[in-house]
Amino acid sequence: MIFIGVMILLLIAGYYFLYNIYEIRVDISPKHLYTDLNSTIEIKVVPVNALGSKALFRSTKSEFEIIEGASLVEIIILDENSSILKIKSKGLEGKVGIKIYNSHSLFPQYVEILILPLRV
Repeated sequence: MIFIGVMILLLIAGYYFLYNIYEIRVDISPKHLYTDLNSTIEIKVVPVNALGSKALFRSTKSEFEIIEGASLVEIIILDENSSILKIKSKGLEGKVGIKIYNSHSLFPQYVEILILPLRV
């Protein structure tokens, strides 16, 4: 009987600490774009659990809106179901601002990406 009670408590704790989404984290790889025509960047929205790691077996839907510098980049991949945005530089220097809307965050996330010049 005690074993069943302990298992139920472990399942409840696992749900609240490992499975439940508490916030989202925006991962950007790499941090900057360059004025090279082959320079790409990937923005991924990751659901975070109570322990600060990725929530187990969960995904989240996000909407991406380029609000600044839309003429400086080209969208390669836009997958709102997987919360992934991949953009490519058009070879112009500047700053790109992206707003990310997600149901698990109270306010939209704002990401700024700098497009840096190539220097030798």
